Amino acid sequence: MRMKRYAGLLINALVCLILVLLGNAMTPRPGVSSGNGNPAILLLIPLCILFPVLVYQWIRILKHVKMALSVSSLLIIALGCYIIAGYAYQLHRLDIYRKIQADAFKARYGEADWTHIESITTGILSIHMNNQFFNWNTYFMMIAFSLLLCFLYKLIQGILYRRQGASAKK
Repeated sequence: MRMKRYAGLLINALVCLILVLLGNAMTPRPGVSSGNGNPAILLLIPLCILFPVLVYQWIRILKHVKMALSVSSLLIIALGCYIIAGYAYQLHRLDIYRKIQADAFKARYGEADWTHIESITTGILSIHMNNQFFNWNTYFMMIAFSLLLCFLYKLIQGILYRRQGASAKK
C-alpha cells in the first residue's frame, strides 16, 4: 500500500514538472514579437488541481512519521526561508531577463524600448514571462510549499493532540 502512495506522489510530481517545463518552452525568444495571448496560462488549471493533491499525498505519506513539534517548526521555518530565497532569486532572474530582452531589442532594432520591455515582462498574461513563472526554481518552490503546508498540518495536528491531553508523539 505504501508503494502505491510513493508511486502516486512521484507521478504527480513528474506531471507537475512536465507541465512546468512545457510552460517554460512556450516562451518566445527575446526580441521576438509574441502574437496574441498566452496559452501557457491554461497550464495553471491542471497545476492548481494537482497542487492540493500533492499536499494530500505528502500528508498521507508522512502521516505515520513521528516528529516532535520543534522539528515540525524548524522544517516549516526552513521551507519558508527556502521559498523566500527562491522568490528573491526569481526577482533577480527577472532583472537579468529584462537586460537580455533589452540587448535583443538593441540588436534587432538599434535601440531598447524600455517601456515595451517593462510591459512584456510584467504580469502573468505576457507570454514573455513564461520562463519566469515556469522554471526549475518555481517548480522546487512549489514542491517546498506543498511540504510546508504538509508540515503546518502536522504541527497544528500535534498542537491539537497536546491540547486534548494526548501524547505529543503521533
